[in-house]
Amino acid sequence: MDKETIRQIQKNVIKLLRKYCNKPLYIASADNCSEVVRLVGCWIFEKLPQAKIYILKGKNVKRTKKCHDILAVEYNNNIDLIDPTVWQFFKNKRSIFIETTNNLMDGLFEAKKIYGGKWIISETIKANDCKKNDFEKIIFSNIKEL
Repeated sequence: MDKETIRQIQKNVIKLLRKYCNKPLYIASADNCSEVVRLVGCWIFEKLPQAKIYILKGKNVKRTKKCHDILAVEYNNNIDLIDPTVWQFFKNKRSIFIETTNNLMDGLFEAKKIYGGKWIISETIKANDCKKNDFEKIIFSNIKEL
């Protein structure tokens, strides 16, 4: 994925979180990774329909006993790790882009190295899984409870 695509997606994530919550991103993004990661996967499909998109799930991330989802986007023979709610664990992170690797196994290794915990390939997102309105409603509901 190119930097501009990642920048635009990040801008959309921030806009979405700020639309529903006036609190800092590390608060607004808390406990929303599952839905936000799926929504971002849909946005990536719109820009890169030939990409393969995987959800990587981590357990006991940063020794918090929390689970966390990130994306592994396979495109142009690389895997880009994208964390649309990165601010939950890295308050001052400036980008949702985490790392580029050569394959999924390397992506899992890097996720474990960066976040700790145990990581697996949880699922593959398909274009017909994109229920953007449903994801937004759940995100709104989660943020409303903050």
